[in-house]
Amino acid sequence: MAGTAGSDGVFKRCGVLIQPYADARSIGRLLSSALAWLLVVFSVASLVEPLAGPIVAAVMVPFALLGSLLALLCLACLLYTPIAWLWAAVGSSGAAVVRVSNALWIERPGDRRSFPLLSLTRARLSSSGGEVALKTDDGDVIRVRVDDPVDAERLLGVIAAGRARGTWSARLYEDAPSLPRRGLFVGVAALMSLICWSVLDFDVALSLGVVTGASAWVLAALLREGSARRVLVAGSDGLSLRDDAGERFISFGSIERVEETALGVELALAGGEELSLTLVPPQLLRDPSETGLSMVLAERRREHLLALLRERSGRGADEAGRAVALLGRRGLPAPAWRAALRRLVGEAGADYRTAKLTREQAFTVLEDGGAPAELRIGAALALAGSRDGQTEERLRIAAEGCANRDVRLALEHAAEGDIDDWMLEQALSSSGSEQAAAPPRSAARAA
Repeated sequence: MAGTAGSDGVFKRCGVLIQPYADARSIGRLLSSALAWLLVVFSVASLVEPLAGPIVAAVMVPFALLGSLLALLCLACLLYTPIAWLWAAVGSSGAAVVRVSNALWIERPGDRRSFPLLSLTRARLSSSGGEVALKTDDGDVIRVRVDDPVDAERLLGVIAAGRARGTWSARLYEDAPSLPRRGLFVGVAALMSLICWSVLDFDVALSLGVVTGASAWVLAALLREGSARRVLVAGSDGLSLRDDAGERFISFGSIERVEETALGVELALAGGEELSLTLVPPQLLRDPSETGLSMVLAERRREHLLALLRERSGRGADEAGRAVALLGRRGLPAPAWRAALRRLVGEAGADYRTAKLTREQAFTVLEDGGAPAELRIGAALALAGSRDGQTEERLRIAAEGCANRDVRLALEHAAEGDIDDWMLEQALSSSGSEQAAAPPRSAARAA
């Protein structure tokens, strides 16, 4: 059953399937943690037993009790985990009204469930184009049947712009990956065991390795508290950056400049401080398979924040700098750069019916011979989705005017949208475009 979209964030007569994978994942994490700590208790007991001497029985009682409790917990989780995953896979389905206001509401007769807008971080459209799957950061999946992909993007638009209690919120991400605690535990334990095995018995070496690995795991958990989940809250008076460590408030009056970046927004504050706000998860740009509706949702949030900042601060970035920020590669892998550029110009890159980069802005950069090759190739890739005769002719003329053979070949292939990684890297290296790109002269004049 497909949904009928309303004009106020209401989608009526939708077929909705809710799959509570968050509960199943919690049980799975509890099982793995219980198994790990059971192994730690066994290893510590193995090290303590030879040292206990005549009081070994009394010393080992606490270890035996704790180990028994952990073993029972492991057994209970082991029995319940497959049931939880099966229950999540089946889910609960039926006709419902999907409403976006201060949360995503799924309303059925006698049942009303809500999901915070902030928790919705991933989205995917089915191959048939009739179902959009929304995923929360805890793992829950909400599948909504829609009439067409336009309704799917509209749903993401109202989710990205939704407000809760008069404020707008979004997740903030870090460029650096978080510490892999489980991998660290296994790696340190294995390394310590191998080192000790050369001078000690195997069982003692293994126990020492496990205890050392557990200590590394705890240390990683403590260090991770300093980089806990960060949230951006925008109100009528300014921005609030919040995490478990506290809150930082930035008034709109202290913002001197706002610039769009590949991953979010960069603010220049009074006093010379520059602050980067990352709203696009870096893994989306690094993984070309994730440049679907998940990217659309992240970009909608970034663009909504930009609109808020420029409206409240009364200042906006100049068009030349904006073109550079959008077209520049900024260290992205070639597939991710191409995927991001395809969304810039035309209907595919439109937000609320306003293109993020106009065709003429892209042509201005493309046809400027003094512009860095990186930006010119980026403009060609952004324009490649337009197959009208005028666009193809201007792309051809721009390519033919290049004296650099590698750049000319790259522009020719970029105009067809099929440039390969080797050709792209060759063009950028031959023109010295791996250096930071400066704003093109003609773009500055046009601005």
